[in-house]
Amino acid sequence: MTRKMRLCLLALLFFSLSAAPCILAQEKNVAQGTQIWGGYISSVRLSPKFSLWNDIHYVPESFLILRHGLSIHLTNQISATGGYAWLHTAVAAQNNQLIRFEHRPWMQLMINLPVGEKYQIHHRIRYDYRIRQAMLDGAPQQNDYMAYHRLRLMTSFRRPLIGQKLGNRIPFLTVGNELLVNFGKQITFNHFDQNRFWIMAGIQASPFTIQLGYMHRFVQGSSGYDFAIYHTPVLWVTHAMNSKGQVLEKLLHRDP
Repeated sequence: MTRKMRLCLLALLFFSLSAAPCILAQEKNVAQGTQIWGGYISSVRLSPKFSLWNDIHYVPESFLILRHGLSIHLTNQISATGGYAWLHTAVAAQNNQLIRFEHRPWMQLMINLPVGEKYQIHHRIRYDYRIRQAMLDGAPQQNDYMAYHRLRLMTSFRRPLIGQKLGNRIPFLTVGNELLVNFGKQITFNHFDQNRFWIMAGIQASPFTIQLGYMHRFVQGSSGYDFAIYHTPVLWVTHAMNSKGQVLEKLLHRDP
């Protein structure tokens, strides 16, 4: 199979996933709104095999997350990570205040594939075990929790805008899509959780990568009949180094 054929097949899969929410939303209640998303993502290489994963993401009226983990680099293209996250999420009945607490053990497998001299394709499978405060009359219960599982499938494409290779101070373009699916006995109506599609422009200037762009978030409510579309300006900053503070170029790009 030629490189062009592989790219075409990957693009077909990618856009098929991004089109699925439009099908789900037919004849449903769909509300629209605008949010902003800020994120700081860091990687600290401890040894040739291990690195620390840290990120903080804040979306007002939606969530605040602090995620940490330990990554093992199986090859130059494949890594596995496991860790723990703490969240505050919004409660619609309480004016979208971030007052619902959540514990989240998580793990993932990431595959980075260069295609030719310009393209990089990132695949990620992430599992979240969501331990959330139970709700009663629109309010979170302090000592009562519910738990369920979520699987996340992500693909993103990255391409330099100038020259042949990504490197220091070279602008790039990223297009990505992530499908999130719930499962477990607590889930009855919303096995589909949400879909995220984004397009970003960025620049890699060691030790940071800065990305600015737009995300289309399509979210299903717990009732199964209510959906929300969020038009989301995004700013993500990635910081990568080793334990001695030296920059590591191979860790400079991360998706949330």
